Amino acid sequence: MKLFLSVLLNCIVIVALSACNMPTVVPATDTPAPIPATNTAVVNTEIPAPPPLSITLGETNDSQGITLDRGGDVDTQAVSIGTPALSARSSGNGQVISGGDTTPDSYIQFNVDDERLFGGAPTAHVRVEVDYFDQGTDSFNLQYDAVPFGASDGKFAGGGSVVKTNTNTFKTASFNVCDANFANRDNGADFRISDNADGAEIIRAVRVVELTGGDAKVNVDDFGANPFDEQPDSEAIQSVLDSACSGDTIVFTSPESDLAYRGYLIARTIFLTGMSAKHDLTFTSFDPNDHALLQATADLKGFVVRLFARSRFSNAGDIDNIDFGNIDVNGGRDVRQCLGSDQSINGVDDNWGSWLPECTQAGDPWCSPGNIGMDGAMDNLDVSQNFLENPSRWTIGIAVHDLVNSDTECGTALAFGSAGGRIENVTIDTAGDHVHAPGCTLTDDDGDAGGWSDGITLFGPAHSVTANTIINPSDVGIVYFGGKNTFIAGNSILIEAGNYGAFAGIALHPWTFGDVSGVNIVGNQVTSEGDTRCGGLHTGINLGPHMWGGACVGSATGAVYGNSGSCSNDPTQSEVATCSTGNCQLWAYLPTSATLMLRDNVVTGANINYLIEGVDNIGEFIDENNISQTPQVSDWQAAKSGCNGVTWGALDKVAHHPQLAGYTDLRIHCER
Repeated sequence: MKLFLSVLLNCIVIVALSACNMPTVVPATDTPAPIPATNTAVVNTEIPAPPPLSITLGETNDSQGITLDRGGDVDTQAVSIGTPALSARSSGNGQVISGGDTTPDSYIQFNVDDERLFGGAPTAHVRVEVDYFDQGTDSFNLQYDAVPFGASDGKFAGGGSVVKTNTNTFKTASFNVCDANFANRDNGADFRISDNADGAEIIRAVRVVELTGGDAKVNVDDFGANPFDEQPDSEAIQSVLDSACSGDTIVFTSPESDLAYRGYLIARTIFLTGMSAKHDLTFTSFDPNDHALLQATADLKGFVVRLFARSRFSNAGDIDNIDFGNIDVNGGRDVRQCLGSDQSINGVDDNWGSWLPECTQAGDPWCSPGNIGMDGAMDNLDVSQNFLENPSRWTIGIAVHDLVNSDTECGTALAFGSAGGRIENVTIDTAGDHVHAPGCTLTDDDGDAGGWSDGITLFGPAHSVTANTIINPSDVGIVYFGGKNTFIAGNSILIEAGNYGAFAGIALHPWTFGDVSGVNIVGNQVTSEGDTRCGGLHTGINLGPHMWGGACVGSATGAVYGNSGSCSNDPTQSEVATCSTGNCQLWAYLPTSATLMLRDNVVTGANINYLIEGVDNIGEFIDENNISQTPQVSDWQAAKSGCNGVTWGALDKVAHHPQLAGYTDLRIHCER
């Protein structure tokens, strides 16, 4: 069983870029760059530019509208470093700075002149430039007083993170801050640099550049991306995303029938929200009816597109209302590998990984060579799934629509974990490789027999998954790992003729959120034309997790339901309750007065067309007008000669846990 759960790490955020075609970190000049004027001529009378907001640090600090704090955990010490030697100041790396107080020091803290910037006025959009000595491979980050938004008070907001590369030169990091409040609320200051206690930071100068505000519409080509050449475009695209602000629209050039159009070549995962948790972003093509293309290259490690980088910030619950549509994505299945020569997903001879320092555990699905990762924040401990009253714990309102998502290597074509999201009119064409029977030809000729992939991997409550077409998934077409009030309706899942195969067309497997109240699986069509020995479809629609080895987990989270303790071939329904820790045998839980609807679906050609195994239906299970047509065996049994010593033929409908009228009672407990 491959669970593509998003691990939301508690890191602080990353840097953002402000100038076209420039890297996030650039070599520092010997003197601070001049600050452009923010005022313009009025009635032909020149208004002088405001004095620069800057501070140059050393034995004596040169303050121009920015002052350095001292005391507490923000004491610093003067140093001389570099060739030629330059004056600067160093942080404490979690140790007490000599000559200060007895508090360990880890921060370098600054105040901006209140008459220049205060309370988000005259602008909340600024660029913070930091000249630092690039010594060691440790990290530092920016924390600042942000304009309050939603459930966040804005104090100590994450503004960006830098990992040093040990060049022993001075460099400049630019942090794009879209919501600077700078009202002295961060321990009396406006912003600070944290050395993360993993290595001291040596800072020579800091500048604050005032930028214009307002929502923007930006074409990535203006930052150096070019869909007509053979050069990778991901760094240029990322520079746009790092400097974007909430409310912006990011536009990609459409082909317009130009034969020279190659699409945007993605050699590094592009992270849509850049360096901080943003909201109300739109990603689209210049002509929505003529889709731009994001094309994975052979060098790409990890996903083509991700909602955010977990190494850059931890407050993913503040990501809301992101619209990604009318842009096609190709995962490069023909040039990328899942397992490599060692048959392990670890980044050795394969495309697992990331260009950011966030993939340290081999096999971590976050780093799989998938296509689109739109999994945001979820409160996995909230049994009630109450995202409306706890918005800071959930990513809300993500939309993926009107696009073709093709050629996924492995992992998932579309990971989608959040609340209140929408997946609509998406075509997923070929994801992973399912072939595992001896002597059968792989559908992806890279020698990688274990590179399986879901079509849509779904988590969380209140989603709408409608009118999508999924062709040749190799794990599950649409797998839903639990949540309430989600509609999966009007979708088509097809296993084509040949050695294509999958475990399930649609599966309700509440591995994350056990309460499935109000879930509707309506009007879907699941069809298998796959070879019965080398492919095919094991089960068309599967409700309940027991097919997957009895749904036994060794470490339960607080929002699941099941039998605590040891697992059983025939667990007792009356003992189903929330599992908070330890071993748990999971169920799909339907409380009193709740409904689970399975209606008007058509399944054709699966080994078991409908399989219900592990549904605790205390409430009402509505099973109406579900059509089963010509079930046929798949490589499920051809390769394994049955499961757990049990064999069965092709069957229309099977139900165990619970037993249902009109269904064959048969315990499966076997995914392959």
